[in-house]
Amino acid sequence: MLPPTCQNLNPFILLIVLLELLQLPLIVYAGLPPAEYERLQELKAVEMSKTITDADRSSYLSEDISNLMNNAKKISNVGKLSKDIYTLEGNLVMKVLSSKVSKDEAYGEAKALNMLQELEKSGRVKIRSRIRRMYFPAIIMKKKKGISLFSSDVYERANEKERKAFKTSVIDKVCEEVARIAQSSGILHYDNNPDNILLQFTGTSITSVELIDYGPPYTYIIDKNTDKQKIVDVCAASSVWTLLW
Repeated sequence: MLPPTCQNLNPFILLIVLLELLQLPLIVYAGLPPAEYERLQELKAVEMSKTITDADRSSYLSEDISNLMNNAKKISNVGKLSKDIYTLEGNLVMKVLSSKVSKDEAYGEAKALNMLQELEKSGRVKIRSRIRRMYFPAIIMKKKKGISLFSSDVYERANEKERKAFKTSVIDKVCEEVARIAQSSGILHYDNNPDNILLQFTGTSITSVELIDYGPPYTYIIDKNTDKQKIVDVCAASSVWTLLW
């Protein structure tokens, strides 16, 4: 059993602490279990970066948009594959991708957001790295409303039974939203870690679910005609629910 001081911590944070103590890199968990790959293959899901064409490469991330950094305000730099995240005027968010992201993975995220009609602009920005100023791919999108479950006051005030009920409700609602988006856009969101799920509440009821982060490696192209229940089932069977939730 965890000590009382750790029992209310975000499970994702606890995972990172545990990996640090064991001196294991977080990337150990980047691969999916074989059973999950099989389920995705049954859906004929194709990882987004594998779909990039020359037309995509000429359509995204080519414009120098460094001037937008003049009014940008950094809000986060914690992503494994995002260098920094900034807010811009007009309720926009700019995600600057890490140099760890391959070119086609960066194109893939821009393409996915465009297919979702959520892409405002893409390009490259010049930012100082450790040694010199260099260009990084940048993607601009509308800022979405909501808060992660574990950061919400509703969850903080809940008892253990109520927290379990919240988690069950979130899984159901997220997988329904994953299926809806897949059937409307052909994009399968599979990176359903707590920070990528934004919720809104009325009282203690979840009234809105928003999915964010369509970056690599867990964003896929899928046939829009795929059976809804199959998509829901694959989503609900994901190991992320037991690993990070």
